[in-house]
Amino acid sequence: TIAGKTTTMDDNATSDAMKRYWQAKEAGDATAKLERRDGPMPPAPTPAGQVSQVAVERIRLQEASLNRAGFALPPPMYAPGTRVIPLGDDNFRLERRSVEKLPTFLDASNRVRDDIDREERRDLTVRAKNLVMTDDGALHVGDEGLFMEPMAFQQLCQLAGFGTGARYLADNCDAMLRATNVNRQLSRRRDRELVFRTRQTGEDNRTVFATVTPRYQAVDTDQVLAEVVSELQDSRVEMVYDGTGVRATALFMPDEVVDLAAGDVFKVGIRLDTDDTGRGRVRVSAVVWRNLCLNLIVIGVGSVETFSAVHRGDRNDIFARLRKGVLAASSAVGDFLEAWIHARRVKVDVPSTVRSWIEEKRLGVLPVKDRDRAVEEILRSWGHEPGDSLADAVNAVTRSAHDSDWWRHDLRRELEEQAGRLLWPRA
Repeated sequence: TIAGKTTTMDDNATSDAMKRYWQAKEAGDATAKLERRDGPMPPAPTPAGQVSQVAVERIRLQEASLNRAGFALPPPMYAPGTRVIPLGDDNFRLERRSVEKLPTFLDASNRVRDDIDREERRDLTVRAKNLVMTDDGALHVGDEGLFMEPMAFQQLCQLAGFGTGARYLADNCDAMLRATNVNRQLSRRRDRELVFRTRQTGEDNRTVFATVTPRYQAVDTDQVLAEVVSELQDSRVEMVYDGTGVRATALFMPDEVVDLAAGDVFKVGIRLDTDDTGRGRVRVSAVVWRNLCLNLIVIGVGSVETFSAVHRGDRNDIFARLRKGVLAASSAVGDFLEAWIHARRVKVDVPSTVRSWIEEKRLGVLPVKDRDRAVEEILRSWGHEPGDSLADAVNAVTRSAHDSDWWRHDLRRELEEQAGRLLWPRA
């Protein structure tokens, strides 16, 4: 479509169509458009089991990025860049679809925060010697009777000084005998101040879910999620809240991987762990998944912790370091996010971009005299799978290196390697 007029051309006129479109764009027709009516044609992959130079260069750049960020991953079982078998491609697509079906971080975190809000949490400061357990198993704080969740009861026993008997009291005593033992132990032990972390578990049922000391600084799951959601809200996430905290992993994958191979990193994430009971830390880690075989079944997983905090000290300082930890985790996998997501989001004028790459020698020092023909060859490949993003422009270069007979054999690898660098600008 040029100057508002659409012309339909046969496949044998693709070169002419590309040339007319490119000339229109260079002449200033911002509305010029090129479409393939029967849909895009995928680039021809390297045969299964053979080494792909596109993949070799990509994996080399990935390994440099992983080393800079401090990841330690096992090597692939085959030569890096060895093309996966069809099952590997199928498994990649299945994994991609499973990630797409996950909720966004924003939606998942809102659900968890709503769940915690319904708990109506309240912390009570008590003195150990003032506690009395009744025969029904409730622990009385003044006039209020509270039931202890198993973990909270074990913590009470430990903090009160008789923790070695916690399992016996919880599992092997009837309610009356348990009350007798607990009350006797509490009366004999050194008095100390404790904090009961309580929540509503039914309409008229409030339980103690954790027993901590006054030094414990509450940095609860709902508050942690509120602090980090702005950075991760659009990601897909696996998030599980088990009543004590969450394990949440924000996941990122590319739309596709040209010549997916042994050694490819095909998924990255930012992982968040919390614990609201005093038995764990708040942690943030960057995580990567690497294909080690030819069927995407043997996977190497590596992580780099970027934040860890116990529930002590200044609360505002913990939150400030938490936010920095999330940014550091994003930076640790930043090259992958930039290559997979940024390149797809950045919109470019592909004909102009390709011409500038040729003229600025960003595709290498190509010993070709006819620069117009070089641009035309790349745009011809782009015509098979048109798009308006940086990723589409790069794909056009790699496809042309595969498909066009015009490029000399020694230039094909140069084109593939240089195109890979355009998606990995920090390498």
